[in-house]
This record gives sequence, C-alpha cells and structure tokens, in this order.
Amino acid sequence: MNVKDIIKSSPILYTALSAAWESRKKISNLVPDEPYIKMQYKKQMGKKIDLSNPETFNEKIQWLKLHCHNPLMTKCADKYAVRSYVEERIGNGVLNKLYGVYQKVEDIDLAMLPNSFVIKVNHGSGQNIICKNKDHMDFNHAFSKIKRYMKSNHYSYGREWAYKDIKPLIIIEEYLDDHGRPPADFKILCFHGKPEIIQLDLDRFGDHRRNYYNVDWSQMDLRFIVDNSSYEVPKPDNLDEMICFATRLAIGFPFVRVDFYNFDGKIYFGEMTFYPNNGIGTFYPEENNKLMGNKLVLPIQ
Repeated sequence: MNVKDIIKSSPILYTALSAAWESRKKISNLVPDEPYIKMQYKKQMGKKIDLSNPETFNEKIQWLKLHCHNPLMTKCADKYAVRSYVEERIGNGVLNKLYGVYQKVEDIDLAMLPNSFVIKVNHGSGQNIICKNKDHMDFNHAFSKIKRYMKSNHYSYGREWAYKDIKPLIIIEEYLDDHGRPPADFKILCFHGKPEIIQLDLDRFGDHRRNYYNVDWSQMDLRFIVDNSSYEVPKPDNLDEMICFATRLAIGFPFVRVDFYNFDGKIYFGEMTFYPNNGIGTFYPEENNKLMGNKLVLPIQ
C-alpha cells in the first residue's frame, strides 16, 4: 500500500491533511505576488530572479505575470470563453464539438452524452478527464475529481494572473481520436504576435516525446522537460495554415502559445497559454532559455 492509499484509508488522517493543505493555501495567498514569485522561482530553479532586469524566457514570463494584465488574456485563458474569441478571429471551423457547459457535476446528464468525450474545467491547466467509453468509466471517481478541480484556483499556485478571475465552469467536449491514439499537439510560440517556434508533443499519454522546430520546420537543438523524439517527423501539409491561424489569434499579446491538434488533414484549436510550465523549467542546452528570452522584448528594456 502506497502513501496515497494509506491516507485515503484513514478518514481522520485524510481530514487532518486536507485541513492542513487548505490552511497552507490560505496562508500562501496572503503573500503578495512579487515576493511569492521570487520565493517560488528560487525554490524551483535554485537561484534568485532579478525582476528589474529579466533576461531569460523563464524570467520574462515571471515579469509578465506581474505587469501584463490585458483583460483579453482572461478570456483567452478561459477554455470556454476562448471559443468565441477563436470564432471571431478565425471562424468556428477549427473548434471541436461542445456537448455541454455546467456549473456543477449534478447538472450533467450522462444519457445525453455520446460514448466518448472529454470533461474539463475552464479555469484549470491539465485538469482534464478523458472518457473513451461510458460503459467502462467510473463516474463517481471522475466527478469527485471534477468537484476538487472546481474548488481550485490556478492563479493561487503560480500567480498566473490570467487565471485569477475566471468563473469556474465544467465543459464537456468532443474526444479527438487519431485512429486510436491521442493526436499530435502543435504548440506555436508567438512573440509580439509573430509565430517563431513550434513545439510538437507526441504520444502525450504514453511514451511522451517533444520536439521543437522553426516555422520552416527545421528541427531545433532544444529539449525542455521531455526528451526529443528519436525519429524524424514530416512537415505537415497544412503547416502554413496553422501558422496563419496562430498569427491571427496572437495579435496584441507580447507572448502567447497557441495550441492546435492536427490529423487527417484537419486542424483543431486546443487552447491559448500565456505562462508555459508556469515559467519554471530547465532548457537543454541552457542557452536556449536566453535565446527565447531575446525574442520577448519587455517595455522595461
């Protein structure tokens, strides 16, 4: 029995630890954003951050959390509200099917849903539940997780400003299936409205690999958190169309990552992200952190 199982099997221990965790979150929320970000950066990266003169990509993402508060960022970080923004900028042809929007799990009518779908909260990151077959799904467990997600505020952990004022909702969308596999995830990093780098994530729920490319599809010597793929990935036929879509969506933002799924010749919008990996992560080679930072010119520079 692992630690999680021991905790779950003891109601008293589970209640005590949950209360302690909630108290810790309340205390951390009392710390102002700038000292909190400095403390978190030092803990995660092992070095101090100079927010008055940020140089690397990670450092500049931290600066943007504190100083770039465009209200449109909140709409674009909201996984439900962003759909109207996408439709306005590039049309609804890239949006996957939306089956329902709910304020609580008790409102979900499973009988009205197809056999496969994805449940997610609009205000979170990575808080998604995939249902490939309703008959094999433990919905009690799934709904319990969603209830926890609904109580969370993604801003509290990393002070990612765009998430701060999103009203929590549950959304259920189409499950995208690339012939039995999760589709490749094309994440286009845009600096000052211009696509510059493409991050390709492969087999995200299996043997996860990640490559980086310039917009001409030449592979970069860059590894970030996940290892590179060992095989060459061909350039997508509709790459230029994806880059065009990303350009339209990125207008007006100093930095944003625009994500798409792309398979069977069709492009699907994924999400928009303003703080990849919370602005905390190790680049290999390390100089890429500075290289990407050079592309992001802040008003103080």
